[in-house]
Amino acid sequence: MNPIIALSLLTLACTYADDDATLPKSVAISGPTHTIWAGWNHTWGMLSHRASYIQVQPGEGDAARSGIVGGDWSTGDTWSDDVEYRIHQQHITGDVLQVELGSATLIVGPDGTESTSVGIDMTTANVVVLQGFEFNTDIDQSEDYPAEYDPALGYTSRGFGMGVSLGDDGRVDVAASVQWGPRDRQDMNNAMPFAQTEVTVHFAALSGFSSSDGAHYAGSQDLAHDPPLSDQQGLREPLSWDGFGFAGIESFELALFDTDGGDGGDYLRSFGVELAPTEDGQPPPTIQAEILTYAPLELGTMSMAADVNAVWIPLHASTSRIEGVTVSGTHPVGTHGVPTESTP
Repeated sequence: MNPIIALSLLTLACTYADDDATLPKSVAISGPTHTIWAGWNHTWGMLSHRASYIQVQPGEGDAARSGIVGGDWSTGDTWSDDVEYRIHQQHITGDVLQVELGSATLIVGPDGTESTSVGIDMTTANVVVLQGFEFNTDIDQSEDYPAEYDPALGYTSRGFGMGVSLGDDGRVDVAASVQWGPRDRQDMNNAMPFAQTEVTVHFAALSGFSSSDGAHYAGSQDLAHDPPLSDQQGLREPLSWDGFGFAGIESFELALFDTDGGDGGDYLRSFGVELAPTEDGQPPPTIQAEILTYAPLELGTMSMAADVNAVWIPLHASTSRIEGVTVSGTHPVGTHGVPTESTP
């Protein structure tokens, strides 16, 4: 089935004209530098794996943090694998943008969703965006959790997501979802109804600008199933933002479904949401999202869906300097400051 993609741009306020957006880079800009996350992708090099640990956080300059574990078929206990990563970030220098960073840690139980709210000091915030996340199944479980299965091995997935927004009381509302589905390991399947997952959601509250443009992306497709290594592709759609500024992700949801209507999950090969930034503050040309399952041996016949809320923040090139960076390479299983020495 061809992708069914819907993209609606929700204009929250008119973008003011930025006649000085083409000022030469030699113009001196002073002030602090803030880094805003613009998405990521993780792709296992050889196989699809259970999901047990994922970490993504932007960093200074050309650095970031990336972490991934996928059960004993990724760690070397049974088989070893590496992951290819892309982490997108924008460095904004100047006195205009104001940023307050925060985080919330949620325990997502068997029902698959959890939410909370976090207080912030900033009283002028008008946008909150995601600033990376951490996802971990290797935590203490309930007394009902079966002793026969180690939660550090993770589970076959039906998708995950998270989002942040400003509440009416000035606090930041944070939500996370983690969905598991059974596949071919009975001990894992028995543990899923009791599984708890720790999700840490990092965010940035923003102020200091006069307008913003929101975009809502929704898409779905049946995933190719012609093993080995079916030709699965993610979803991609052009964006119509213009001007000078930076992008952020307010929420995303990546979902997998058995095409026969069952409740099965699957092993993950490649997943992420990407607003790949330009080098000089021009808008990202596309929004991309995927949660794919291709492998030498493919068990499930799956479909995928993605839902993303993104935002574009216009600034003036006379008062702000913006540098878009994509940190990419390959690293082993585990958590790493990237790039690492093993990165090509």
